[in-house]
Amino acid sequence: MTKMAWPFSTAAGRWAGFGPYYAMFPVGFAKWVVENMCPLGGAVLDPFCGRGTAPFVAQATGREAVGVDINPVAWVFAKTKTDPEKDSQRLISRLLQVCRAVRVKDKHAENEFQKWAWSPSVLGFLNAARRILNWREDTTDRTLMGLVLAHVHAKIGDGLSNQMHKARALGPDYSVRWWKSRDMRPPELNPADYLRQRIEWRYKHGVVDGPSRADIVWGAAERNLCCYSKEKFDLLLTSPPYFGVTRYRHDSWIRLWLLNEGPPLPDWKNDPNMSGKDVYREMLDSVFAVVANLLKPRGVVWVRTDARKVTKEATQMALSAHWPMRNLYMRSDPQDYRTQTSHFGDNSPKPGEVDFLIPGRNKLPSGFVLCS
Repeated sequence: MTKMAWPFSTAAGRWAGFGPYYAMFPVGFAKWVVENMCPLGGAVLDPFCGRGTAPFVAQATGREAVGVDINPVAWVFAKTKTDPEKDSQRLISRLLQVCRAVRVKDKHAENEFQKWAWSPSVLGFLNAARRILNWREDTTDRTLMGLVLAHVHAKIGDGLSNQMHKARALGPDYSVRWWKSRDMRPPELNPADYLRQRIEWRYKHGVVDGPSRADIVWGAAERNLCCYSKEKFDLLLTSPPYFGVTRYRHDSWIRLWLLNEGPPLPDWKNDPNMSGKDVYREMLDSVFAVVANLLKPRGVVWVRTDARKVTKEATQMALSAHWPMRNLYMRSDPQDYRTQTSHFGDNSPKPGEVDFLIPGRNKLPSGFVLCS
């Protein structure tokens, strides 16, 4: 379950990991679950799809899929990897159009964070991209915006910015203090050359283009899944947000600014993240209430979640409530692989994760025990 899902010598290998995102499925794990728990030609649902790993894997292995996420950054990543611009030269041409559209005022920093985060040439390009890319409606523009989002902040040499965390945006005041204390200036880059190289690498083996399709929806799952037919899906594979841990506006505030979906500096006071345990429980309950009607009678439910008490208990309660006549099993994730957060520099101790499983007619994998 932990080995590399596809080699980089394939289109799937080049696209599977697209979109740095904090806390996400390992691709190999998702591929194992999809191939072993969903029949070929079946349908997979992920109501908290993040960067779209589960829908992508389903599509790449001959299954249909629907993924939903409330974060527009997640939607751009998931939609781009499952439905990218197929012509890399067209994408490069659009990149050069954005570069030519840069105005003098685009290079002027709005605040101290921007001054230290990006060189004037990079900041100018980012502001031009914010102004002219129609990422909501145009496939080429969305694909280019997805590539820009992927590289807008990272370690020096791996992105367009000064030294930053690749997947998670840290606070602006902390970042500026850190850069100043080391007199670390943003790298001088030519955005056109930098992004062209990344496009050529991504497209070296083309795109994943088969008969199966993934539908990626932007919005709250409980409101946006009602239009799908009942008993459509063979597999529910998802990982809900962890209570008090994953907060998309905190984690994505720089990328939200780039999409014009957030201010140039974060406004923590007006952050609508779930703040109470009851609100969190109600959210899980409302989503699984809708999902329960969409899953086939013997469909498989596989939910990976946090081992912390609130998240774990809320998830178990919601699953038991909406599949009361079926056995629910649980196992602690062995984590014989590097966690996704460690790939992006976060090596702090973690409480671990748990998998909840309603297996349907499938053979029960090792390590699962019946929930009491």
